[in-house]
Amino acid sequence: MARKSRKAQAQPVAEVKKEAAALPTAIYARLSVENSGKDDDGNSLQNQIAVCEDYLDGCPHLRLTEVYSDNGRTGTVFDRPAWNRLMDDVRTGKIQCIVVRDLSRFGRDYVETGSYLEKIFPALGTRFISVKENFDNFTCGNAMESLSVSLQNLVNAMYSRDISKKVSTALRAQMETGRFRNRNLPYGYLWNGDKTAYVVDEEAAAVVRQIFEWKRQEVSVYTIVERLKAGDIESPERHKRRAGTRNGDNIQGEGWCPSTIRGILQNRAYIGEMICGKSETALYKGLKKHVTETDKWIVVPDAHPPIVSISDFEAVERQMREDSAHRETAMEWSADIRAGMIDLFAGKIFCADCGKRMYYKRQRIQCKGVVFRGVYDCSTHLRRGHGTCFKHAMRQDALNEKVFNAIRDQLQVALDYEKLLLAMRGGSGEASVREKHKAAVASVKLRLNALKKKRAGLYESYVEGILNEEEYAFAKQTYEEQYEALNRLLDEAVERRERFLASISPDNKWLTMMRGAAGMTGLTQELVDAIIEKVLVYGGGRIEVVFNYNDVFYAMLECVEQIKEAGGDD
Repeated sequence: MARKSRKAQAQPVAEVKKEAAALPTAIYARLSVENSGKDDDGNSLQNQIAVCEDYLDGCPHLRLTEVYSDNGRTGTVFDRPAWNRLMDDVRTGKIQCIVVRDLSRFGRDYVETGSYLEKIFPALGTRFISVKENFDNFTCGNAMESLSVSLQNLVNAMYSRDISKKVSTALRAQMETGRFRNRNLPYGYLWNGDKTAYVVDEEAAAVVRQIFEWKRQEVSVYTIVERLKAGDIESPERHKRRAGTRNGDNIQGEGWCPSTIRGILQNRAYIGEMICGKSETALYKGLKKHVTETDKWIVVPDAHPPIVSISDFEAVERQMREDSAHRETAMEWSADIRAGMIDLFAGKIFCADCGKRMYYKRQRIQCKGVVFRGVYDCSTHLRRGHGTCFKHAMRQDALNEKVFNAIRDQLQVALDYEKLLLAMRGGSGEASVREKHKAAVASVKLRLNALKKKRAGLYESYVEGILNEEEYAFAKQTYEEQYEALNRLLDEAVERRERFLASISPDNKWLTMMRGAAGMTGLTQELVDAIIEKVLVYGGGRIEVVFNYNDVFYAMLECVEQIKEAGGDD
């Protein structure tokens, strides 16, 4: 049965085209650190989003694509998770218009806000709309409007600095009177009922006293760590979680380690002192977070009950100064020796079990004089202790020998494959595979061209009434999906062809790299950097060497197999 003409129904196409032309738009909302996620003064994220949605309801040329929101993030810096994600989408073209409720939600830094409005957005061709200020950078055509926005930015910046000054002043007053409490509760203490003061946690305090006593007896921090582990003493982080003073379920990396012991022995909280102001952030001064000088610290004595006596603390302090001086002397004495012990695998050697880097250390051995040797250990095991990972200790000389042998074996493989490729190159098998890849690319291109013609005639069929609006929309979407799928197939076919051509080439990257290693007589930094990506260390002294251009190597193996299958290894 012949279809009836539907030419009179062609008008909705204009609406379809208009909708397609709508700019993909994002709403951005931000709630400040000051509000800490509270819905104060109508500034809640929901309120901001609702205002922007109401605005977009009256803008058919703008299509809401996604909402981005930063909760509890200051407006004085633009390094915010949601904002960074939004700008990534702007750069890829996913978002072409940004709508905010007002400029203060966008940012309170006058200089950087102005930079976005006057430089970055125009350069990216991004439309920016602030609903409250009735500002649209696509329609702001005169200097007075631009000046108004600049003044608003300046007001926001001044407001932020005023808040910063008030907060900084209030915090300093709390510190000086001993009312300020660091959120990081020292090991050995608990909070009182209303969390305004420290009280002694006798279970942990006994461990703290024992650590100080051992140190007074000149026991090294490393030996103290081993004694605590041997005694199965709960580490500070694990104890805090059990006591409910530290949240979270991740207990990895919370074992005893030397840095934990040093931190306890140097913490003046154990003699009842509260030290505040070790770091400072002051926006109103233009200061980002930084460590302050010791003379600017605020020290409040007798802020809480002590765990160790002042005399014991000072005795340990003297002992640690002596240890430090002795260590510096030893380091100076062995500087030349250690300088000659070069870690060739810095940043390239990893534990095969946990994936973390292996630490390189120079061990001093008292055997027929002083001798140093290099050793690699799993960093997780050293920092977090037993039960977290294996030590996988590997002597430097043994590692160097194993890696050298692995490189030598790889060189032989390279020579064998170079001869094989030379024999195959220009043969019938290579020509057959080349033609196969060429035909695969041509086939997909033919299908794409045929689909383009079908797609081009689709609109004409709609105008002539052969297709109604629903049929047109369905066919259009189907063709678009097929077109995208064919483009992906074309990319894959081209990639396979290029990979084959690169592999069969005399300039194959992997072979070129291995040729450069020919004639080696020993490991050098230049050689390691040139051909090794990483080294994995397993238990039992086993290693795995991952070479650079491994992907090219496997592509070359695939290339050889393809030629063999084509029957052309002549």
